Amino acid sequence: MAGENIFPENFLWGLATSAGQIEGGALEDGRSESIWDVFAKKPGKIFQGQTPEVACDSYNRFERDLDMLKWIGVNSYRMSVSWSRVIPEGVGQLNSKGVDYYKRAFEKLLNAGITPNVTLYHWDLPQVLEDRGGWVNRDSIEWFGEYAEKMFAAFGDLVPMWSTINEPIATYVGYALGGFAPGHTDEKSGNQARHNILVAHGKAVEAFRAANLSNAQIGIVIDIWKRHALTDSPEDAKLVTDQDERNWKFYCDPVLSGRYSDYILEHLSAEGTLMDIGQNDLKLMSVPIDFFGLNVYNRVPVSVNVKAQADFSQGGNFLNNRTEYYPQALYEAVVLLHKLYDIKVPIYITENGTYFEGEEPVGKDGIVDDADRIRYISGFLDSLKKAISEGYDIRGYYLWSLMDNFEWSAGFNFKFGITQCDRETLELKPKKSAYFYRDYIKSAK
Repeated sequence: MAGENIFPENFLWGLATSAGQIEGGALEDGRSESIWDVFAKKPGKIFQGQTPEVACDSYNRFERDLDMLKWIGVNSYRMSVSWSRVIPEGVGQLNSKGVDYYKRAFEKLLNAGITPNVTLYHWDLPQVLEDRGGWVNRDSIEWFGEYAEKMFAAFGDLVPMWSTINEPIATYVGYALGGFAPGHTDEKSGNQARHNILVAHGKAVEAFRAANLSNAQIGIVIDIWKRHALTDSPEDAKLVTDQDERNWKFYCDPVLSGRYSDYILEHLSAEGTLMDIGQNDLKLMSVPIDFFGLNVYNRVPVSVNVKAQADFSQGGNFLNNRTEYYPQALYEAVVLLHKLYDIKVPIYITENGTYFEGEEPVGKDGIVDDADRIRYISGFLDSLKKAISEGYDIRGYYLWSLMDNFEWSAGFNFKFGITQCDRETLELKPKKSAYFYRDYIKSAK
């Protein structure tokens, strides 16, 4: 188990989900469609044409989720607000039924001794705003600022932790690569969209400061997938630099150091895909935050030589889902944040987990036997302990995810949950990993 307890007092042990992946209730009580509701209906975009229309039906079954959170014993729950549920037109009028849903949810969490950690934007832009240009339109900065302001006014007395944006890279994937909603494939638009969303983050932090909420803090959530060269060749070193710059550094640089790297500015300019950068944009993007949310899942080994690519066969240093077992990715990402940015704010591990593709094996006791997931979590928790023992200020760990859910383009085929969500009955059943996590938290307190 946890061994000697080196976790700080009031350490947050949590589980994470997002509205678009678990809530369902797509058109219930006045909610309008998000870009994922629309994207999922397009042929060939989602595994087997699955949609998030019902998902895990958490909109109607929050008590079920709460019971499981209490059983596992977490003291924090990371969830997001569906923008189109609370403001169906994207801007303007609040939807009272949507607001009431979250108000009840936050109150129930607090009454159970579970801290709500709320993300304003977890990839589900209202489709009505996408119809007006979405994140490529600079007006999106104002739209998001208004949305944030209204959420702080509605829930400021209930929510002690806010995140503005979850993994802004998803916006680039949606506008430049076509793999996520809204499904566009234009490099310059993708760069503009991901720039605008970072400025929007700053706008939301400004709104948070203006709201003057006592006992609340705000941050952003960025995922770091550090690239590692598979060979010592100069070509591989160059590839590492290029991919790091275009991925996690694109977001961390402006947020944590107030500038884009010369590499990004020069390369995008040469490629004709450089975004328009407003006069005050970098100042807004780098407004001081109270914490940094780090999503960390693994590293990414890269090589220009296809033959040098890692052997993703089963066994050895690989999980059965063919991903590399590399738990030190967490420790390395924390060290990187300090070395590269001299980060002064606390870090929360806001997501960490692994998936199983297809149907998971069930033991004779009727419980999903997810030994790989337990091995993965255990390794990453050891990595977390190493970082904390060396004095790094990490104040929480959120496992992704509470339940198997709508895993974006993979539909319900990729299962990240430590509980099963029965596709027929929508009942939650703990997997072996849920028992493991429950016991670990108990021994760590």
